[in-house]
Amino acid sequence: MRANKLWVQRNYSKELFYLFLREGAFTPLISQFLVSRGFTDLKEAYTFLFPQLTDFSDPFQIPEMEIAVKKIYQALKDGERIGLYGDSDVDGILGNYLLYDFLSPFTKEPPLVLIPDKNKEGYGFHSKFLPYFKEAGVNLIITVDVGVSSSETVNNAKALGLEVIITDHHEILNKPHTIVISGKTTSPTSPFYNLCGAGVVFTLLRALRSYLYEKGFFADKTPPTLRKYLELVAIATLADMVPIVGENRIITYFGFRDLYSPSHPTLKHLFQSLGFKSPLSEEDLHFKVIPRFNACGRMGCPELLFNFLKDKGYSETYFQNLQTLYQERQIIELEFWEKIEQTFSEKEDLPILVGVFEGIPKALLGLLANRAKNRFGKPVLIISCENELCFGSGRSPDGLDLLKILLGKRELFLELGGHQRAFGFQITLDNIQALEKYLFSSEALLKSQKSENYLYVDVEARLSEILLEENFLVFQALPPYGIAHEPPLLLLKNFEIKEILYLKERHTKLLLKDGPSETYALYFNHLLSEPIKYLIGIPYVSNFSQKLEIKIEDVSV
Repeated sequence: MRANKLWVQRNYSKELFYLFLREGAFTPLISQFLVSRGFTDLKEAYTFLFPQLTDFSDPFQIPEMEIAVKKIYQALKDGERIGLYGDSDVDGILGNYLLYDFLSPFTKEPPLVLIPDKNKEGYGFHSKFLPYFKEAGVNLIITVDVGVSSSETVNNAKALGLEVIITDHHEILNKPHTIVISGKTTSPTSPFYNLCGAGVVFTLLRALRSYLYEKGFFADKTPPTLRKYLELVAIATLADMVPIVGENRIITYFGFRDLYSPSHPTLKHLFQSLGFKSPLSEEDLHFKVIPRFNACGRMGCPELLFNFLKDKGYSETYFQNLQTLYQERQIIELEFWEKIEQTFSEKEDLPILVGVFEGIPKALLGLLANRAKNRFGKPVLIISCENELCFGSGRSPDGLDLLKILLGKRELFLELGGHQRAFGFQITLDNIQALEKYLFSSEALLKSQKSENYLYVDVEARLSEILLEENFLVFQALPPYGIAHEPPLLLLKNFEIKEILYLKERHTKLLLKDGPSETYALYFNHLLSEPIKYLIGIPYVSNFSQKLEIKIEDVSV
C-alpha cells in the first residue's frame, strides 16, 4: 500500500533542538515539535504550551485605546445613551453581547443594539441606520466587527452629531477619521494583530475596566468580572477562523477549558439540550455549537442569538427557534451544495475554484465557500449574481493569503475586505472573467497547488515515546487547534498491530502495540485491508477514555 501523499520532514535547527532539550526540560519529541513549528525562544514556547491569565498584554498598547476608554467613561458619567452596531455573524453578535452585558448595569437606559440582516443589507456600517440611533437619543455609537473602512458613514454620523468608535479586525483599506480600535493598527508581530471582532471588544473591556477603576467609578458599584466572557470570546475566535497566536492562544486556551463547565446560563442550557458530556470536545464545538450560532445570522435572525444570550437562556422557545433555524439552514445549504460540488468536481485540476451561481443568499456564501475549501482542499471563491451585481465570499487553506492576492487587482472590485483566509467582496458580472484570468496566472496560487499533496511531518517517534506521561500532558494542553496552530503530525513505525476493528463499515480502528505500550489508532473513512508498517497521525486525548490515541492521516507499508 502506497501513501496517499508525499511525506516530508519539516526542517528544524539541531542547535535549537539541543537548547530546548538541555534548558527547557522538554522531552526530545516535544523539543523537536516546538523547534519545527518555528519557536526559537524557550519562554515563548512554554507560554504557548501552558498560558497563564497574567500573559495577557497591556491593552493600552493598541493605538487610540486610551482615547476610546476616556470617551466611553465620559458617556457613562454623563448618562448618555450608547448605541451598538454589529455584524450579523457569530463574531459580531457575541462581541455586541459582551459590550451590552458589560455596559448595561452602568447606564440609565440599556445600550441600543442594532445587528442588520446581512442578506438584506449586505456587510458594512450603513448610513441608512444612523437616524434610528439619533431618534433614540444615542450620542455615541460603538461598532463591532465592522466599520474599519466606512469613512462615508462615519462622516455622515458626525454630520448628525453622533460620535463613533470603531472596533473591528478586518484589513484596513480606508481608515475613517474617528477612533478606531483594532489589532490591525498594531505591528503584525504584536499579540493583538490577529484578534477577531469579539477579541477586540474583550481587549477594549479590559482597558475600560482598568480605567474605570482608576477613576473611582466602582466606588459605589459592583465591578464587573471579565473571566466569564472568555468562553464566548473563544467561540467567536474559533468561529471566525483567525490565527491562534498571541492573545488568541490565551483566549482559546482558557475559554475552551471554561466551556467544559460553562458559566453562562445560555451555554449551559444549550449543552444540556444537545446532550453534551464533559469535557466538551472540539468536534462538539465546531460541528454542533458554532453552526447553530451561525445559523442565526445566515438565516436573517441575528437578534435570536443575541436575545438568547441576553435573557440568559431561560426561554426554551429560544432554543427551539435556534434548532428550527439550524435545520432550515441545512436544507437550503444542501440545495445549493449539490450544484456547487458538481461544478467544482469538473474543475479539480485548477489552482483555485471559482464558481458563479444565482440566488445564493449572501449570508450562506461564506459557509458554502468554506465547505468547498474543505471538500476539495483548494482556495475557493463562490459568487452569487443578481443581474449585473455579484456578491462573493472567499476561503483559502492555511499558508495562502488569498486576500492579499486579490488586493493586487483591487480595481476589479466594488468592495473587498476581510482577512487572509476568509473575506467577502462585491464585483460586477463583467469583471469576473478578468478576475479568473488574473487568478489562474498567479504564481502564489500555482505554488500552493504544488504543495497540496504533501504531509509535513513534525517528528518521527515510537509509540512508546508518544505515550510517555510528559508528552501526554503537552498533547492535552495543545487544543483547541486552528489556523497557525495545527495539531502535531507524527510519523510512527516499529509498532505491532494487535487488533483490527471496522466501525460502521466505514472506519478502521487499530490497536497498536510497542512493547508494553498500547493505544488505539483510528483511520476515518478508510477500510484497511493490507498490513501497514508506517503511519502518520495526530495524537489526541480521547473524550471517552481520557487516554492518548492517534488519528491516522495516512499510511504506508
